[in-house]
Amino acid sequence: MNTKIYVSLSKELRKKYGIRSFPLVKGDVVTIIAGSNKKSGGKVADVDHKENRVIIEGITIAKTDGKQKAFGIAPSNLQITHLDLSKIERIEKIKSLAALKHMAVPDIPEPAPEEKKEEPVEEKEETEGKDEEIPELEEKPEENEKEDDDL
Repeated sequence: MNTKIYVSLSKELRKKYGIRSFPLVKGDVVTIIAGSNKKSGGKVADVDHKENRVIIEGITIAKTDGKQKAFGIAPSNLQITHLDLSKIERIEKIKSLAALKHMAVPDIPEPAPEEKKEEPVEEKEETEGKDEEIPELEEKPEENEKEDDDL
């Protein structure tokens, strides 16, 4: 069962985009609205669709051996405070949902396509007929040679 996990939006985002809930993805910023970690939050580290849990950076639980383990939180206890709009599909989804409600969506900056960074090519300086001295490598005898006569 690999369905999307929908989480309610904060009041500011509801006014801005005109939608009540939106699918949660890794990278969204959420606030916990119910439970023992209420009013804390952070960036979504992982979304477990099988267990229907959300793992948030910095929210952990102590194990009996003293180690910390990521703590899965039910999506009904979360609220999205900042959407990760790095994917074009999410922007298009917001615009289409807003159009159904006849609501004008503020301009959302489209993410720039990631370009491959090319390493700068160094140009060789041309010498105008000048002969450059090339240092010759001198062979140095190894200091730690073992002598076969002592054996």
